[in-house]
Amino acid sequence: MIEYIFFLIFFASIIGLMAGLIKPSLVKIKSRKMVSLIFIGLAFISLFIISFTAPAASNEQSNDKQINQQTEAISETSESTQNQEQPVKPNENTNSQQTAQVASNNDSKVIESLPEATGNKAILYSVVKVVDGDTIDVSINGETKRLRLIGINTPESVDPRTPVECFGKEASDKAKSLLTGKKVSLEADSTQGELDKYSRLLRYVFLEDGTNFNLYMIKEGYAYEYTYSTAYKYQKEFKEAQTYAKTNNKGLWSPTTCNGELKSAEPQTTSTSSSTSSFGSCGTKTTCSQMTTCEEAKYFLNNCGVKKLDRDSDGTPCESLCSD
Repeated sequence: MIEYIFFLIFFASIIGLMAGLIKPSLVKIKSRKMVSLIFIGLAFISLFIISFTAPAASNEQSNDKQINQQTEAISETSESTQNQEQPVKPNENTNSQQTAQVASNNDSKVIESLPEATGNKAILYSVVKVVDGDTIDVSINGETKRLRLIGINTPESVDPRTPVECFGKEASDKAKSLLTGKKVSLEADSTQGELDKYSRLLRYVFLEDGTNFNLYMIKEGYAYEYTYSTAYKYQKEFKEAQTYAKTNNKGLWSPTTCNGELKSAEPQTTSTSSSTSSFGSCGTKTTCSQMTTCEEAKYFLNNCGVKKLDRDSDGTPCESLCSD
């Protein structure tokens, strides 16, 4: 605005100069010399002031323009941010279908190695059949799988090749009362392998409330702690449970039941001292190293009651001879 005023003064000075030179009386100055000095001076002063004010005004306009541009940029950025923050409304039907598909895929997988059922909810499997105290059948993805429980051995109760052992029926009945018609979670143990020699899955079994069934059977005197060849995950706990059962005369450890011995529940019909065959008399051979054939080992196990020949109580004596 100021530079415009001085432009007017400049032009007025030029006009006044011209008029004074032509006729000094018009500007009320007597001499042309004085007119020249006054109006030329005003013209120079105007030009001098314009030269300083014009760049400042130009800079001010430029700054205003930059401020306007920055304001517009900030406004656009704000609008863009608001648009990004607007939540996208989900397609509920699509999400439901995806969730159902994921659940279906998870259900179709066989998860056999599971964490102990004390923290996160474990997958449950239906018990199809209780064979005896340490062997059960469960349904895994629609298929019935036979399981041999890790770390325990219960007295024999179902093997037709051997007589029912002391407390075998009680152990079997206890397992049936806890597992029949129930759901259980399973846990594998990498130290024991996936299957035993009879192709049974080797697993720990947990009840729905998180109880370790294997441990429970030992602690209550329905089973012995049993290490097949290598130490297993819960070996320490299982051994401590057996010590507890012994100390408190639980189940098969009671003097009124088996007193901790793997013996037949009923007297055998054949006298072990007088029974004889082509393999010799009972009492003459008691270890696998003395046996020459699998048939001979089976004879001394089943007819003479030499239980040490079948240390894992699976009905097969001397695995080195009867492995086939």
